[in-house]
Amino acid sequence: MSVLVVDDEQMIRSLTENILTRVGYEVLLAESGEAGLKMFFENSAEIDLVLVNMNMEGLSGLDMLRAIRRINPAIPGIVSTGHAVDDADLPDDLAANTYLLQKPYRSTTLERMVQQALGVPEPVF
Repeated sequence: MSVLVVDDEQMIRSLTENILTRVGYEVLLAESGEAGLKMFFENSAEIDLVLVNMNMEGLSGLDMLRAIRRINPAIPGIVSTGHAVDDADLPDDLAANTYLLQKPYRSTTLERMVQQALGVPEPVF
């Protein structure tokens, strides 16, 4: 499965890529909403999930996800933010199939949220 990670902070992109590739996901990276949208259009058949920073210069993460959903309404999205928010803060048009991820996050939190967004069952020990 493939995840498009869009964040304007290089450190966050690298950390997220390391966490997700370690557990077996393919990761595509973009440094802005505009670059993420272009990456999605060029690779939409391969992308299973979009993980995007809510607040970026230029095209915001929410506006990027909104544009992607015009092409693929069913694609799940994870919106990350360093601001205190909850699910009620998501606009109504994006609330379905979108998850909020509070920064900073632990690797296990990210892994669980990606599994949830993709509908992958958690392992039972």
